[in-house]
Amino acid sequence: MKKHFLFAAAAAALMTCACSVEPVDTVDVQPEEEGEITVLTAGFAGSDETRTVRQSDGKVFWSPKDAISIIRGTSSTGNKKFVSDNTEPAASANFTGTMPSGTGAYWAVYPYRSESYFNGSYLVTTLPSVQEAVAGSFADDLFISAAYVSNSTKSLTFHHQVGGLKFSVTQPGIKRVTMIAADEDAFLAGLIGLYCPTPGQVPYIRATGYPEDMSTSIELTAPEGETLQVGEAYHIVTMPSTLNGGFTLLFEKEDGSIGFKTISKTVALKAGHFATLMEADKGVTYRDSYLEYGPQEVTVEGAGGVFGITVNGTLEYHIDSASDWIKEVSAKGDVRFGCVHSFYAEPNPEAGERTGMLSICYGDNCYPIMVTQSAQGAVTAIPHHIFGMRFTATWCQYCPMMDEAFHKIKSQLGDSFEYACFYATSGNYGTAGSDYLANFYGIGGYPTGIIDGRIDIPNYNSTDVTAQEAINAGNETVKYYPTATSLGIESSVSGRNVTVKVDVKALYAEDYKLTVLLCENDIIGNQSNYTSPSTITDFNHSRVTRMFLTSSYTGDLFEVPADGGTTSLTYTATIPSGYNMDNMEVVAYVQRSYGDRPAIQSGRYGEWYVDNSRSAAFGKKVEVEF
Repeated sequence: MKKHFLFAAAAAALMTCACSVEPVDTVDVQPEEEGEITVLTAGFAGSDETRTVRQSDGKVFWSPKDAISIIRGTSSTGNKKFVSDNTEPAASANFTGTMPSGTGAYWAVYPYRSESYFNGSYLVTTLPSVQEAVAGSFADDLFISAAYVSNSTKSLTFHHQVGGLKFSVTQPGIKRVTMIAADEDAFLAGLIGLYCPTPGQVPYIRATGYPEDMSTSIELTAPEGETLQVGEAYHIVTMPSTLNGGFTLLFEKEDGSIGFKTISKTVALKAGHFATLMEADKGVTYRDSYLEYGPQEVTVEGAGGVFGITVNGTLEYHIDSASDWIKEVSAKGDVRFGCVHSFYAEPNPEAGERTGMLSICYGDNCYPIMVTQSAQGAVTAIPHHIFGMRFTATWCQYCPMMDEAFHKIKSQLGDSFEYACFYATSGNYGTAGSDYLANFYGIGGYPTGIIDGRIDIPNYNSTDVTAQEAINAGNETVKYYPTATSLGIESSVSGRNVTVKVDVKALYAEDYKLTVLLCENDIIGNQSNYTSPSTITDFNHSRVTRMFLTSSYTGDLFEVPADGGTTSLTYTATIPSGYNMDNMEVVAYVQRSYGDRPAIQSGRYGEWYVDNSRSAAFGKKVEVEF
């Protein structure tokens, strides 16, 4: 499916492509397999969502022999390939193939991908993060469009699900342009879930894959042996996304030199639209054979932890440690636009500060990076209470396994492990905050655990393995990010009104975040199960998040003004009559910013991790621990 321009676009304009269509006569095109031959007529919506925003400079046409997926049901045979019969680009085309079995509503998705499927809630497909550059257009199999229709529908109206960036270049010799979102959670490509509640309505992207299935960058590469043509319009096709921090374009020439263009303002990428940046590399300086790194001097707390060295450039290099108490943990990112090397410094057992050294080497040259670690002093290690989030649902057959694993951890660690359960609103016991956090942490399937806001714990076949992985993740938090805060909780109850005071004492004068939850225990109800019985009718649902007392689902920002100081925060709530007051408790957790330290996490969960947590039943009190 190609984009054919009617006339040239102006700089800084936004455009999209669409047209309303009329069915055309059918022709006899044989499908690739035997079965009931069906001919479907397909065009594109002509509503405002797909009409040009600022100028009418293009339409979307079907290319000859385009293929779409027709998907019905959740079986592995539910995806069938339909091929168009047009011999030249056309606004409407007939698609012929064999309908998947069944009589229910079905999905029609462009482009055809054999791996696309319906999981019972979403239509799952992919947008690749490596794309081929096509002058004046975009490559086939990129511009995802979809329709969800009833069984009897044979005339399809497709709705665009993706958009992107339209740009041109001013300098010859450019072979690749990479678009990199500034925000760590701004996904541009990857696994996409399309949702449509009722046949005939407009589908939209409701879910994406796990962070490891997603990409915050897209490479647009010229065909082999070619470079981008100066002055021609090119398109990077992206998921809809709001880039609050803007984005960077990395330009690479065939001689190995690179240049950057950064857009720092908020950019909204909308379905069916292309934000436009003509002459995108104007004024860009290209460089080759260089390497930059920093910081060149590092200071580490006496308690140890991680620190990062960022390397940019085009040369091959390596970093060596000359000190046995400094060890490399990981390296993340592309050196062309920033590779972060994470190093772990062990706690300092000496009475005074100590120094160590790293060496960064490229070619025959090696340069020192000095590391100074302060004395650990008399700072007492603050007990760390691992915090687990269990994302679950009453319809989830495998969720009882993770519930068992969390109970196992609790029995082993006692109050050194705190947790809360966040139930999906598509079942019982869900809250808006539960769905919000599920989206924030990129939960792609239930059950999933998040430990200390950093590490994703999937549901292993063994509850022992799940429990141990969670404990390992919590121990890693203390190792890499020594605990800096402690919480005290006190609550009072009058009728169905509760007042909660949380004291947060911190080693360091910083900004922190606090989240306070009200959870209910011993809720007896139904729970789906993967073994017999398929439904447990007397399942004990514990630590069910009922209410968020803090105004933000991701935590309220507050300040501890002095090292070793305490900040107190008070919240009030009226407990709904359906909740059992005797089974309620307060669960609170404090988040600390990574700051200059590298964020070691499973996904792109932002700049905060859980530093500590505590819980207390209504009317009970726990004290700060240092």
